[in-house]
Amino acid sequence: MQISSGVSFAPSISATNLAAAAPANSPVAPETGTPESGTPVSPPNSANQPVAPSTQLDRAQSSAASANSDIKSDNKADQTSDKSVESEQLEQDVELIRALQSRDTEVRNHERAHQAVGGELASAPTYSFTRGPDGQRYAVSGEVKIDVAEVPGDPAATYEKMARVRRAALAPAEPSTQDRQVAAMAAQKMTEAQAELAQQQRDELQAEADLRSQKRDDMKTEIEAAREASELAKTSESESDEDDNTAFVSVAERFAEYNARLRQINETLLRISSPPMTPPGALLDEEA
Repeated sequence: MQISSGVSFAPSISATNLAAAAPANSPVAPETGTPESGTPVSPPNSANQPVAPSTQLDRAQSSAASANSDIKSDNKADQTSDKSVESEQLEQDVELIRALQSRDTEVRNHERAHQAVGGELASAPTYSFTRGPDGQRYAVSGEVKIDVAEVPGDPAATYEKMARVRRAALAPAEPSTQDRQVAAMAAQKMTEAQAELAQQQRDELQAEADLRSQKRDDMKTEIEAAREASELAKTSESESDEDDNTAFVSVAERFAEYNARLRQINETLLRISSPPMTPPGALLDEEA
């Protein structure tokens, strides 16, 4: 993508070297004549006297002088006209040079503004030049290439990048039509990135809500499992107590039975070990 000045400058007018040499017109030399030898000269007061040769010479010289004066006047007029054309051409050249200098400054400032704001996203400016009447090269148009690719998978980064592209496109004091088109494209991508970012945030919020719900369900399950385990423990403890009581009764009964048998054995042993008592009078009877 290119951001350019977008304004084409009219082709320069080449300087015209006009010939300054004026036409060389040599003055016409007067014709001179001499009176024929042997021709009598009549007195000046004769009525039918012919014109003297000297008078004809004066008239010829006068006519030649008048012709020379006309030719010199034409030469001066031509020289004046040539100087006027040359002066007009010089004025046009000076005006054109000033226009080219102004255009060169405008184009360079325009492209530098793009590059300064675009930073690493923008390339160095490139220019098209024309040669002025003074032989110097002047920039008449230029362009700056700028990266307008989206950042894959990162709408937030894409939004920031397109915002910078838009600022770079509108950085010059007078953005061109192409500059405004680039800015509009960047704004469109900013809108798309913002929508994608909003959707991504909604998905993240929904995922967090689902996670919290899952945690609540897990906690509820754990609480129920703990309650069931507690009740089971109480039931087991109660049954254990009953079993202990039953076992205690059984041991006591067995011990009482053992004691009873032991008493019976003792009594039997005692009867066996002790002789029976003689009834009164029985001894006398046996002696007699």
